[in-house]
Amino acid sequence: MLEVLIGLPTALWVYKCIMLVLFQRKVIYMPWLPPGSRDEPLSAVTATGEMGDMRVKEVRIESAEPTKWLRGKVEVRTIEVGWTEEENAMATKRPHVVILYMQGNAGTPLNRLTLFRTLLHPPRTSSYSSSTPQTPLRPFPRLTLLAPAPRSYWLSTRATPTERGILADYRASLAYLHANYGPDARYVLYGHSLSGAAAVGLLKQLQQGPFAVQSHSNDSATPSSEPPISGLILENPLPSIPFMVRALYPQRWLPYHWLGPLAFDRWDALGDLERLAEVPKESSGEMRSLWIRSGKDEVIPLGTEEGVKAGELAGKDGVRRMFDAWVKATERDDGEARSKWVDVPGALHDLAYNERRWRDELRAFLDDVGRT
Repeated sequence: MLEVLIGLPTALWVYKCIMLVLFQRKVIYMPWLPPGSRDEPLSAVTATGEMGDMRVKEVRIESAEPTKWLRGKVEVRTIEVGWTEEENAMATKRPHVVILYMQGNAGTPLNRLTLFRTLLHPPRTSSYSSSTPQTPLRPFPRLTLLAPAPRSYWLSTRATPTERGILADYRASLAYLHANYGPDARYVLYGHSLSGAAAVGLLKQLQQGPFAVQSHSNDSATPSSEPPISGLILENPLPSIPFMVRALYPQRWLPYHWLGPLAFDRWDALGDLERLAEVPKESSGEMRSLWIRSGKDEVIPLGTEEGVKAGELAGKDGVRRMFDAWVKATERDDGEARSKWVDVPGALHDLAYNERRWRDELRAFLDDVGRT
């Protein structure tokens, strides 16, 4: 009887832990959700007329990182979104802001078209200013958005998603934007959920933003195929996979609590930023950043007041820890704040764009980036 009471639960736990480790990428990335979304063509959406005056086109980009096992080519399917009325924007001399939207796990760019429409919709007035009422109104920037579907998502090559591969897909997408819109545009990385960590990882690869101060070699300059990043938007970003494992299973007696170190893809944005914050800075940060946090995020834990009061890092919001480390790593000698934290009360993980504060803060941020 003792063998059954102890041995059976232990065997089940061991089995579940092994399965979680072996199939962790299927659990983390979930490219097949929602069912049927990976086979839906763009024409199925545009044919309905729901896009209205949005200009949407499909773009195919070849990634520099081949498939994991067979080393085959990876084609990244993306959608480029703008407004038809923006075609004459060059004549008005409006600044051009180009956004690389990096999606969270699950879903496709087509599932996020409503979000893109809300984001790109210009203010009701023909001019817009985020400054004081005494500041003269100025034209709102022309906006273009590219939303890549990394490998295994949507119509992109069905290849095993990995941290290295997904970062290569986003980097190829950024190079495409630079080749098409040139050095005069302002480029913004927008990372949501898991791709919030990807945005931080991409900046680290490019040695831009706060990561630029770490490099001293002559080969540290940004390659000509990739533009300087003017702004960073992180919405409910993933702190790291190990952090999420501990946050979802805080009980130390559960074996799942200890599985974090076995992650194949760590996506350790929190660790990168906190280590960076401890390095003496040789230059002040220039990149603007906007951090958006949903007040009812059901995916990335918000932390507990009890844990914070007790001095436990595990009890503090991991996203807030990322922000604090970013601010420390990018603080300027002149004291100018170039990073902003925005709470969106009542919003769920994926639905902050339904709130007016999200729209107002995004438009003000993009306006500021456009005029820098």
